[in-house]
Amino acid sequence: MAKSQGIPPVVVIYGDEEHLKDTALTQSLDALLPPSVERALALSTYEGGRSAEQGGATIATVLEDLATLPFLAERRVVLVRDADAFITAHRERLEKYLSTPSRTGVLILICRSFAKTTRLHKTAVAAGGQVRECSRLFGRALLDYAVGAARGQGKQLEPDAAARLVDLVGQDTGMLSGEVEKLCLYVGDRPAITERDVSDLVGQTREEKIFAVADAAAAGRLPDALRLWDQVLETDPEAAYRAVGGLAFVARRWLAAQRLSADGESAYDIAPKVMMWGRQRELQTILQRMPARRGRRVLAAIADLDSQAKSGARSIERGVELLLVRLAAPAN
Repeated sequence: MAKSQGIPPVVVIYGDEEHLKDTALTQSLDALLPPSVERALALSTYEGGRSAEQGGATIATVLEDLATLPFLAERRVVLVRDADAFITAHRERLEKYLSTPSRTGVLILICRSFAKTTRLHKTAVAAGGQVRECSRLFGRALLDYAVGAARGQGKQLEPDAAARLVDLVGQDTGMLSGEVEKLCLYVGDRPAITERDVSDLVGQTREEKIFAVADAAAAGRLPDALRLWDQVLETDPEAAYRAVGGLAFVARRWLAAQRLSADGESAYDIAPKVMMWGRQRELQTILQRMPARRGRRVLAAIADLDSQAKSGARSIERGVELLLVRLAAPAN
């Protein structure tokens, strides 16, 4: 049977990025069931990971719903969430259904994988279905996503601002989308979002400022490290009391990066695992300047600084400055 022109018999949304999958599902449902349609009458939703006794999807129930004529709507939509096991169990029945799909039913499958090499994938595409991959974004794709999210709200996110935002927020597209929305409201009538806007609104947590101080020193940028440390002290009266813990955390992060590097992973792969999103080059520099033995000496020096500060033998402010000088010195 021929489908109505432009209406797919099946929509498959798959991948490991949940926010992108949720967005794709919302877009599909809005296109298939416009606001004038009462969704309670036109949409059936099943959990593919549940048993039939728990109200999960069965192939018989799904096919029956797809074949049932819609009430007060042009089409009936059947949604199966967490559909991987459902697809595996009923692959042949789904292939057979898609060879002659219902004229008024649309099946939506949400899953983690949907290999292009399978016959079901090819059958779905041949039937006019939509297959949307929503995989986790990295690097340039993540920056493009942020820029596109701003463009969708009528704003230009400048390249430096996009890079800064990704650096602060990380790879979670849901959080990234939320921060872009706040930035669009923040700039008001201005057409562009600048790096200064990102720093002012999103900023860094107090702990992240300490991290930036340590990373700058470890990368050999002593002037930057000392300038950042002065800014931390000026803007956060309590910073000195948290500095030791923050520095120790960063040193352990460097050691973790060294272990991953020793296992053969590249700086590009390691960076997101140690909270250095989009800073692969800086991480590579730190890995070269901060071998594991030096990292362990740094941890010992931080512990010594903590002991001296608690006994009153040295101020934390002065102790951190001296530690930054040691970090910025060439490796020996």
